[in-house]
Amino acid sequence: MKQLLLILTFYSLASVAQDSSMNIRKWEINGYVKSMQSVSTTNNLNDLLSSNLLHNRINTKWKPNANFTLAAEFRTRVIWGDEVRLTPGYAAMLRNSNEYKNLSVTWLQQEPIVVHTNTERLWIDWQKNRWNIRAGRQRINWGITTIWNPNDIFNTYNFLDFDYEERPGSDAEKVKYNVSVFSNLEVAYAAGNHLTKPVAAVKYDFNKTGYDIQLIAGIYQKRFTIGAGWAGSIRDAGFKGELQYYAGNATQKAHFNAGLETDYAFQNGWYLNTGILYNSEGLLSNINSFDSLNFKFTPLNLMPTKWNFVVTGSKQITPLFTCTTSLLYAPGTNLLLLLPSFNYNLATNLDADFVWQSFFAETSHFKALNHRAFLRLKLSF
Repeated sequence: MKQLLLILTFYSLASVAQDSSMNIRKWEINGYVKSMQSVSTTNNLNDLLSSNLLHNRINTKWKPNANFTLAAEFRTRVIWGDEVRLTPGYAAMLRNSNEYKNLSVTWLQQEPIVVHTNTERLWIDWQKNRWNIRAGRQRINWGITTIWNPNDIFNTYNFLDFDYEERPGSDAEKVKYNVSVFSNLEVAYAAGNHLTKPVAAVKYDFNKTGYDIQLIAGIYQKRFTIGAGWAGSIRDAGFKGELQYYAGNATQKAHFNAGLETDYAFQNGWYLNTGILYNSEGLLSNINSFDSLNFKFTPLNLMPTKWNFVVTGSKQITPLFTCTTSLLYAPGTNLLLLLPSFNYNLATNLDADFVWQSFFAETSHFKALNHRAFLRLKLSF
């Protein structure tokens, strides 16, 4: 009930701010509504599964003065179809595992439909001179590269979940001190929840010889971790990388993740991005089935496979139409992901997307394991 009252209160505040004559400069209100149809099937194309999603997000921000900012963001999803019908306890899976306090409401859970609202962001921010303090549900973005972020130890995201542009947050406190124009010191703590343990770390970033560099050290769920990342360029091509090491203990092996990435924008409008991810505990052999691959990503499991290579090409065909294709390959398992997508701007603030995801791998032989197709309309406001 407390969660429900909290959500309704912020919705009311948003409405008042939008409709009243108060100083609108203190408020920022935006969001979107999406409708998405999806189908999935295995390689035989006989067991076609269909699901539907209505997705609404409302972002509100209030700045009473130059030093303080308060923000609340809400995500409501109506999901129905075969995915809900065939997955017991589907609503429980919608909760973000980084959140210490459950601020979500399941309005309806009855086969084959779920209606769920979550408070995605709820933070207060204070900033003065060189200091910045933020407390509450927030995203701590320490990642540098595009697809895989070994340095993102607080709130790893799933790059296959293209419908979640904002990415997950954490219930955390963060203090940042601007040492100089080119260097910052940041300390953060996330409490975890009943399933995960706390995460605490410090990050120092600075600029050296044209490269932005960051150094990280801390405790990830009772394991010491240390990492580094950088972003710069080699001639006209961008060059980025992230490294993260987790010490072993009595029950867990030491773990190391490394990601490298380069990108280049051609004069004819093409954009090319290539990346490599190494996961020391990933798979490097054939699998038995698609279920053997763990795509539930965490800072320790950015991909289920040991070596991963990705190439992404994007081209704006017209000012309104963009095509993007990614190919991801993991040797050993011979895992291959084919990820094309097409975006068309139908009108002001109205976009249409078609996204395809195909998964191939080596079991008894190389074959298709799963195909997914998504058609989405998005209206922003």
